[in-house]
Amino acid sequence: MAESQPEIILVEDSPYESALAYLALTRETSSVVQVPDLRSAARLAYSGGKGLAILGQRAIKRASNRQLRALGIPAVGIGAHLSDADDRRARAAGLSAVYRRPREWQAYLALLGQVLAEWRVTRTGLALHPARTS
Repeated sequence: MAESQPEIILVEDSPYESALAYLALTRETSSVVQVPDLRSAARLAYSGGKGLAILGQRAIKRASNRQLRALGIPAVGIGAHLSDADDRRARAAGLSAVYRRPREWQAYLALLGQVLAEWRVTRTGLALHPARTS
C-alpha cells in the first residue's frame, strides 16, 4: 500500500457516529481517515489498493454499485438502524458485508476488531461470514 493511502477510510457524515467509529478504529489502527461521502472516499482510494472502506448508516443507504466500484477497495457497512431491505440493497450494490452496530462499546470494539482482523488476513477483500449483530 502506498504511504499516502490510508489503511481505513471511514465514510460517515454524522458527527456523533463519525466520532464513535473513529475512536473505536484508532484503537485498532493509526491509519484512519474520515470522509463524508463515497465521492470523497474514491479520491483517497487507489484502484486495486489494499485499503478498506467502512461505511456508516447514511452511506450504506446511499451507496450505489457504480460508487463502490469506483473505490477500488473492499467496503463493509456498519449501521445502528438498518432494515433488512437496507441490508439487501447494500449487498446488491456491492458491499462485502453489512453489520448492525452494537449499542455496547465493548461489543462495537469487538465487531470492528473482527472485521479488521479478517480483512487483514486477505488484504484483497473480505472472507467474512456476514454475521448480524443487534
